[in-house]
Amino acid sequence: MHYLIPLVIITLGLLHPIGWCGASCQLARQVGDLPYAYAAESITFSTLDASYMFANHMTFSASVTGDAPITQATVFFQSGSQTPSSQRVIPISAARAVTLTATIDLKKVTLTPFSTVSYWWEATDEAGQTARSETQTVAYVDNRFNWQETTTGPARVHWYQGDSGYGAAATAVAAGALPKIQQQIGVVPPSPIDIYLYASQDDLRSAVELAGREWLGGQARPELGVVLVAIPPGESAQLQMRRDIPHELTHLMTFVATTPNYPSVPRWLDEGLATLNEGEPDSTQALAVQEALANNKLIPLATLCGAFPTDASAALLAYGQSRNVVQHIIDEYGSTGIQALLAAYRDGATCEGGVERGLNTTLTGLELKWRASLQSSTAPANAITPSTTSVVPWLILIAVIALPLIVLLLWRKPDKAAR
Repeated sequence: MHYLIPLVIITLGLLHPIGWCGASCQLARQVGDLPYAYAAESITFSTLDASYMFANHMTFSASVTGDAPITQATVFFQSGSQTPSSQRVIPISAARAVTLTATIDLKKVTLTPFSTVSYWWEATDEAGQTARSETQTVAYVDNRFNWQETTTGPARVHWYQGDSGYGAAATAVAAGALPKIQQQIGVVPPSPIDIYLYASQDDLRSAVELAGREWLGGQARPELGVVLVAIPPGESAQLQMRRDIPHELTHLMTFVATTPNYPSVPRWLDEGLATLNEGEPDSTQALAVQEALANNKLIPLATLCGAFPTDASAALLAYGQSRNVVQHIIDEYGSTGIQALLAAYRDGATCEGGVERGLNTTLTGLELKWRASLQSSTAPANAITPSTTSVVPWLILIAVIALPLIVLLLWRKPDKAAR
């Protein structure tokens, strides 16, 4: 009989994991730690899809099957680096195989235009088990237009008006501008860089505003991750491409160089770099700077750390000054000076602090040196004008006095010859 006691103990021990593990096993079943607990893998997802009408709605769909009837489902979606949003599917007719559909009103939920939208589903069955699908992505572009596409190097250009030569010209401009910008700013461009050519300012404005973003009176901001420009096809298209595409590419590259603190970059540096890379200086900007210098009305550099003036003439001067200051920095410090500035702002430096760290001078010191260089570059022209003006009256007086003498001499010369 005493031999039966160990046998009973061993038998009970073998049965322990299966039949009666107590409160601890009940808790483990709830959190899914036990291998024999009801497994979430019994819920499977298939045919995940997303479709949308730009700035109007986005619809997510999926098929779900499970060993137990599916009772709840929620779709989660995330635009770029935004915080994920969700929408629950209500109601669901409990079944082991269901088709899920959720439509998001994009007038109420803002997605970043031209971003990648990530989405996934979570479903719960009648037994209380929950499973999550794999993450899917969809490119959220302006599908109001039928875009054509061409690629040269890292530049991928999209357009909906104009022929193939129009798109090829844009990719050539971008491919030619990128090496210079890379050398200047010191970062490798992302690949590909998507450049969207809108046929009008109104089309571009509507894309930005319909997507819930503020229109700033120019091209879209670089944090969109793409370049958006309005260049109508036509005779002047290539000239505008050579100006606008390098300008916006510079903003994008500056954004890459200073992430995560792009907002710390002073406006005079960001716009100065972009305007400088447009190529030939804008004559109206140059004239605005000259007139402001002559009238002692240059905008203090500290003022240009933030937003530029909204007044058209003041904004023109702000862009011209910024280009001029950045050119001065490159002349004095080279591209290493620009890169040192960007590194400081990438680390979150203030406008003045970035200049102190990057150029080893104060913002006031930089401005004084720039103003001095501006004075010296315009001094010769200014010096010639007044001296010439002061001589002109004397030249006129001499001509008035000398003219009768010259006439008299010429008149008497034939008489001498006759003798």
